[in-house]
Amino acid sequence: MRIFIFSLLFLCTGMTASACKIELTPPHVIVRFGGSVSANCSTSSCSELEGMGWESPLGGQGLTRGVSSLPFHIAKVDVWDVYSQCFITMKNSEQKLENLDVTVYKMPEIVSMPQPVDEMVEGEWYPIHCDIIDVAPVKYLFVLFHKGNEIISNQTFDGVSKTPVNRSSDYKLKVHRNDDGNEIWCEAQLNLWPAEQPSLTMRSRSHGINVLYPPTFTEPENETLEVPANEKITLNCTATGNPVPTYRWRFSHSSQEMINIQNVEKPVLMPSFQIKGTYSCTASNKQGSTTKYFTVIEVKGNRTTFAVLLAMGLFLGVLVIGTGLFLVKSDGKFSCNRGNYQPTSSGPIFPAELPGLFKLEFSVSRRFWEENIMGNNFLTWILIFCMFCSVSGEGCSLILKPSRVVVGFGEPVSVSCEAARPVRVLGWESAISATHTQEDRSVQWKVDSLIDWIEEPICYGVFYTAPRQCEEKLNLVLYKTPDSVSIKQVNHTGPMVEGKEYQLLCEVQNVAPVQYLTLRWYRGQTEVYKHSFSDLTSSSPVQVSSTLVITPTKAENGAVYRCVAELELGPEGPQPPPTVSSEQLTSSVYFPPTFLSPDMEILDLTLDVEITLNCTATGNPAPVYSWESSQPLQEKMEGEAIVTTSSLLPGTYTCTASNTLEKKSKQFIVKAKTKGI
Repeated sequence: MRIFIFSLLFLCTGMTASACKIELTPPHVIVRFGGSVSANCSTSSCSELEGMGWESPLGGQGLTRGVSSLPFHIAKVDVWDVYSQCFITMKNSEQKLENLDVTVYKMPEIVSMPQPVDEMVEGEWYPIHCDIIDVAPVKYLFVLFHKGNEIISNQTFDGVSKTPVNRSSDYKLKVHRNDDGNEIWCEAQLNLWPAEQPSLTMRSRSHGINVLYPPTFTEPENETLEVPANEKITLNCTATGNPVPTYRWRFSHSSQEMINIQNVEKPVLMPSFQIKGTYSCTASNKQGSTTKYFTVIEVKGNRTTFAVLLAMGLFLGVLVIGTGLFLVKSDGKFSCNRGNYQPTSSGPIFPAELPGLFKLEFSVSRRFWEENIMGNNFLTWILIFCMFCSVSGEGCSLILKPSRVVVGFGEPVSVSCEAARPVRVLGWESAISATHTQEDRSVQWKVDSLIDWIEEPICYGVFYTAPRQCEEKLNLVLYKTPDSVSIKQVNHTGPMVEGKEYQLLCEVQNVAPVQYLTLRWYRGQTEVYKHSFSDLTSSSPVQVSSTLVITPTKAENGAVYRCVAELELGPEGPQPPPTVSSEQLTSSVYFPPTFLSPDMEILDLTLDVEITLNCTATGNPAPVYSWESSQPLQEKMEGEAIVTTSSLLPGTYTCTASNTLEKKSKQFIVKAKTKGI
């Protein structure tokens, strides 16, 4: 019976403890490192509750009796793992625990993205890197890459570390022309709360994207324009590209009377006159080029009007001829007789009666008609009339003053174009300073500072008489002296060796126009070679070089070489022609020893009389001398080219002169001779 009662009490006690529920408010705390934490622990439906408390290394609170709710507060969170528990104690000493979930976070110290490459090429892939320094906890970290208003990548990180870590993220970006000018950056996010609450974010510095791409026309299709005669045309070749495109216009035609418009560096062409033909516009930058074609067709005029005019002309011609045949009598004299009426010289007479139709008759002086108007030469006058009705052609009379201009880069230029006959429009077609005038017979092309290397000004005229359109292209030479002229040996350094072949290279930097350039090679003051570049056609500055092949001799040791760039621009150019000289190159030529007197010498030795053995040789490097003999040598002979002594013994003495190239020897035979003989 006692066992039953004890068991019943135990079961009742267990039911009371399990019925108690602990509620934490809030159940999950997110706190910045160094911040404060507050929470509350409460319970209900616990009839046998003894009390409750908090366990925490950051300031727990012991059992507090008689309460069903107990707050908890941490003034400063300075640890990364916060352990906190709320506990309740029943009267039977039974306890129940509930952990408070605390997340301690720290925003990154630094979020950085290094500057990508300055220039990106369309279609290429480029690495983008992002560094996140000192962030916690890593499992909540997201790294986003932004391009303009678009998120192009979203990366997460695995990890259980609650303490701050460093992380990096990489992304490969394929650029398109639409990306040009956009900004890219990376952003670190800590997604600590549910999706409906904002994340904590920190972004890097943004960087602009510079995408290089070839030109593309805003209207890429080729165009055909039907333009009425004498109406102006507008050709739009605008293209997008990076770098900004440059434009080159060309006009192909088959008639020499058509105006050739070339090298106009602007996207919109508005010629001062309209000529049918094919215009091509090439837009270029360093990424590529593309060409668009405009076909201009002249709309035919109203042929009805032309037919009416032609018919009227023919009718008048027939009328004149018919009238002449009717009014000229058989003797070739003109008569205005109508019916039986005879004209008089008194003037016009109008009949009193006009039966049936109106009659108009004139009386004129017979002599006038015979001598000045018709007479016997009626058909001749008809031909003269026709001649005056025709239009005789004249030559195209445009005169350029001067006809050839030579101007230095950046210098001013002025040229006058004059028309030798009445002109409707006179003008200059040019990429810069284009101009035109109406009626005036002179127009000037003037540029304060000419820096356009492909400028080709054309004077054009639209005339009243045929040929109605013609042109004169200015012979313009824009020149620039070289930035530098240098000279050096090719594939060799140091001294040269006599008899071997060597090359000297002369390099000219940034000279124009190259076809007028002459490179002159000098050894000392003597011109040894001249190199012209007349086969080249570039009008803009170029780099050119010239090679001089030499086979030096010992006589050329110490010779000074130089090259001189000379622009021979003709009589219109500066006189004397501008020149730029290189620095001097002094040649050092190695050659083997050569004795001043190479033949063997026989010397007579007289007692107590000095004799001289001269072994002097020339060479480069300077020769070193040594002596050999069957007789004992004197110490003073070693290394000497000339030996003067009176103590030599008869015998053969051999002198050797040597340098790094060769050794050469010379013999001296000394014979004894008695004094006085």
